[in-house]
Amino acid sequence: MIYTDLGGTGVQIPRIGQGTWTYGEQKNEAKEEVKALRYGIEHGMTLIDTAEEYANGGAERIVGEAIHDCRKEIFLTTKVSAKNCSYEGVISAAERSLERLGTTYIDLYLQHWPSQQHELEETMRAMIYLVENGMVNYIGVSNFTPELLEEAHRALGNHVIVCNQVGYHLYDRRIENNVLPFCKKQGVTLMAYSPFGYAPQFFGGQGFPEQGSADRAVLEDIGSKYGKTAYQVALNWILRHEGIVTIPKAKNIIHIESNLEALGWDLPAEDLAEIDRNFPKPLDGMPLQTY
Repeated sequence: MIYTDLGGTGVQIPRIGQGTWTYGEQKNEAKEEVKALRYGIEHGMTLIDTAEEYANGGAERIVGEAIHDCRKEIFLTTKVSAKNCSYEGVISAAERSLERLGTTYIDLYLQHWPSQQHELEETMRAMIYLVENGMVNYIGVSNFTPELLEEAHRALGNHVIVCNQVGYHLYDRRIENNVLPFCKKQGVTLMAYSPFGYAPQFFGGQGFPEQGSADRAVLEDIGSKYGKTAYQVALNWILRHEGIVTIPKAKNIIHIESNLEALGWDLPAEDLAEIDRNFPKPLDGMPLQTY
């Protein structure tokens, strides 16, 4: 595994972790989900990301089962829903997450989305409470623009935001215009979710290039030079930025093994240029969405 520093804290976290969106939705898949997480842990993927919204807490229960005997080895991230971002709501949500996860502390606690209902200052005040009472080690956010990151920093006083978790993949490079440069300048770790694209029903997104498409052929041609798949090229492309970590969802051992093969090699400049020609960066930056 390859590691990076978390937001200037000195804490080293894996550059590829394990995402758990859709975990816990199907009871008959629970054993395989636990097995997959355990396999990832055994191979250095000790960063595990989940959220109270995933399967209404079901994903957190799966994670709790997977880490019950190795909690100290895990860097555990979970998220509070935007609807629960009042002062009392954040604290209560954290307490419920701790119970489902079977742990006494969360390594990194994130505000999942900017909230329409609750002031950011109130949310960050609750985050401070969680840190000062030992329930959370580090504070983060998700889907925040530079403007909101600055507002959060002002609200936190002596505490800091160490991570911003955002969507990032070949078909959505908007963060390169504003969010990524800001996070690098401020020393905030960027954690990329959905590295293989969004499901069509979410954010109007586009998934991974289909087999037989021209876009897929570009990635396959590049990968063939290094004995890598199109998926491994796409994941390696994200990790070209120093300090970025990514959390691909992998519900079986085969996918985890594939994700690990994205590490330990670098795409040369000519391949990065070819990717740029076929997956161009848009002019506009990441828009503000609230929930």
